Amino acid sequence: MKRETLKKGAALTAEVVGSLLLVAGAYALFMLLLNSLFPSGTPLKELMESEPEPPSHTRPADGTISVEATLSELVRDVRFRRGNSVAWGSAQEGMPLFSQDAVQTLDRSGARISFDAHNHLELGSNSMVLVERVKEETDGVRRYRVRVQGELEGSLVPTRKMNLELETAGHVARIGKKGADFRVVTLNDDSSSVSVYSGEAQLLRPGHPLVVTANQGVTLRRGVAVSAVYALPAPPQLQGCRSGQYRYRVIPPRLTFTWKGAPGEYRFQLSRWAHFGETILDLRVSSTSFTTQQLEKGNYYWRVSRIEDGRVGRFSTIGRLEVVQSQTPPPLTVSFPGERATASTYVLQGKCEPGTRIFVDGKEVTGCEEGEFRHEVSLKPGVNLIRVEAVDPAGNSAYASRIVYGEGSSEGAEGSQPAVLTVPRNGAGGEGSP
Repeated sequence: MKRETLKKGAALTAEVVGSLLLVAGAYALFMLLLNSLFPSGTPLKELMESEPEPPSHTRPADGTISVEATLSELVRDVRFRRGNSVAWGSAQEGMPLFSQDAVQTLDRSGARISFDAHNHLELGSNSMVLVERVKEETDGVRRYRVRVQGELEGSLVPTRKMNLELETAGHVARIGKKGADFRVVTLNDDSSSVSVYSGEAQLLRPGHPLVVTANQGVTLRRGVAVSAVYALPAPPQLQGCRSGQYRYRVIPPRLTFTWKGAPGEYRFQLSRWAHFGETILDLRVSSTSFTTQQLEKGNYYWRVSRIEDGRVGRFSTIGRLEVVQSQTPPPLTVSFPGERATASTYVLQGKCEPGTRIFVDGKEVTGCEEGEFRHEVSLKPGVNLIRVEAVDPAGNSAYASRIVYGEGSSEGAEGSQPAVLTVPRNGAGGEGSP
C-alpha cells in the first residue's frame, strides 16, 4: 500500500514539475520575441499608450521651404497638418502655412487663409483644404493649387503676380490675372459647384478652357466632362423680420423670417455679427421662410441666398433685428371723470407708450400709436367701474381704474381728473385715486 502511495505522489510531482517547465519555456520564448520586435527596450505599456506628437506650429527652413500664407482668422475649432507630418494639431491664429499644409474646420467653425493683404480664402464649417505651391515658372508668377473638400469662399484681386488652381470633384478651375470672388461647395463625394461673383475662372479641360464669368456657375461631376455654364440665381428679397425690435417677457418670441423668391432651395444664415464671421445658424431650407423661437435677447443679422443645382447665388441684403427681454409694465396715464358725473357719454383720454394695445373694460378699443389715446364711454345712472389696461408687445401689462357714480343731472358733477397706476399682469389690482 505504501509503495502505491509513493508511486502516485511521484507521478503527481513529475506532472507539476513538467507543467512549470513548460510555462517557463513559453515565457522565455515570449521574451525572445519581444526583444526581437522592440530591440530599443521601450516598455510595451509606454508604446501602447503613446500618441503621435502634434505637428509643430513652425517648420524649419532648409533653403527651399518658404512661408506661402498665413492662417489669419479662426472661429472655434480649427485643425492643421504640416505637409511633412501625418498628425493633426490645434491651429493658432497668425501661424504660417507652408506648401502642402492642410487646414480643417469642424462643426460651426471657420478659418481665413491670407496670401497677402488683398488675396484670401475662407473655409466654412466641416471643410478641409490643402494648399500646394506649384513650381514657379520663369515669369515670376506665384502659382498655387488648392484641394477643396467642403465649402470655400475666396477673393483674389486682379494681379499678374499670382494665380490659383482649385481642385475639386476631379476638375481644376484656375483663377488668373483677372481675379475673382468665388465660392466652391462640395455637394457629395463625386460632385461640386463653382460660383463666380466677379472676375472669372477657367475650367481646365482638353482643348481649350471653359470660361466662367461674373454671376455664372458650373456644376462639376467626377468623370463627366464640363460642357456648359449657367447664370447664378438672383439674390432673394427680404420681407418678414427684415428689421425691427421684438420683445418678450419670459419665453423668446416666435420669429418667422421670410423672403421673396421662387419655390426651391435656399441657404439661410443667422449671426450675431454683421460680417458673419461666425454663424448661429447656417441651414438649407426648401421654402421661402424659416421660423424659430430660440433667439434670446441680443442683436441678430441674417441673410439668404438661392441654390440651383448646387450653384449658390449671391446673398441678399442683410437684415437686422433686436430681441429685447422686458418685464417692466408699460407707463399708463388716464384722465377719468370725477367720482360723481352726469350719466352720459364721456371721452376717456390717456397717455401710453407707443405700440401698446389699449383695453377698456376688457375689450380692445384702440392702439397707442403716437403716445396718446381717446375713447368714448357711456356712464349709466348709478355705479360705473371703468377699467383701462395697456399691454406692450412683450406681454407686460398695466392698468388704471375708477369707480364713478352716474347722476341724472350735471349738478354737483366733478371735473375730470387724471389717474395713474401701473401694475404688472400678475400683480394685484387697484383703483385710481379720485
